[in-house]
Amino acid sequence: MDSVDDALAQVWPAELRTDRLLLRPVTAEDASLVRDLLTDDRVRAHLGGPATDERVTARQAMYPKTAGAWAVVRIADQQVIGLVTIGPDHRGEGRAEVSYQLLPGFWGQGLGREAVAAVISWWTDVVPAGGPLIAVTQAANIRSRRLLESIGMIMVDEFDEHGAHQCLYTLAEEQDDSDLRWARLLAERLDAVERHRGAQARATAAGQSLPDALAALTPDELARLCPARHGAYGRICARAADHTPDLHLGRAPDGAWIAWLIASEA
Repeated sequence: MDSVDDALAQVWPAELRTDRLLLRPVTAEDASLVRDLLTDDRVRAHLGGPATDERVTARQAMYPKTAGAWAVVRIADQQVIGLVTIGPDHRGEGRAEVSYQLLPGFWGQGLGREAVAAVISWWTDVVPAGGPLIAVTQAANIRSRRLLESIGMIMVDEFDEHGAHQCLYTLAEEQDDSDLRWARLLAERLDAVERHRGAQARATAAGQSLPDALAALTPDELARLCPARHGAYGRICARAADHTPDLHLGRAPDGAWIAWLIASEA
């Protein structure tokens, strides 16, 4: 499987047509469209709010040079109404992510769905070595979620990112054991992050202060630890006799130290 950037470079530039739309590579003449999309309160409501002038300028310069960035043109009047992009998914290797923005005056007409469906069909038909394709949208963005579901994508994961709850979608036909390997890997990574957060939340202040290398502890500090690996997960001491340390020591699945203060003898 090629990297997403390599796969795009082999087939770019590309123009796509639907019944009502032309999708063509973004040009420098689309600078006003880019500014309108990045600064509109409604467009950016679930994208972190309007972009700064610096970010707008950077995107205006970047899009015309970026493989996988289309301007969406309404054929009837040649009006440029939005952007659709495909690029590498920053959350993990080997996946592509489709993103889309449409000017509010053109919402509710099925144009966004038509544009995104065309790009997804192009990716699966023309770029078979490009790897799995995902789309991520805020859980609160009901309009965007309905668009994705209407073109046959299904939600396979949920997670928090950029201070909001996100939904990750992929193509329904990719739901077999081989094609979902990447999704399981993503889920495992997110699970590891949550385990680490849980370990930090459960650890006592004394446990959080333990160094990774216990050899760094002094003999007096070591004497305060319960070295036994007992309990269902090797972390909880259930002994009631023969040792009286201050801390019960264990490892979380992610390798972080967890230690519990003794509350009683049993």
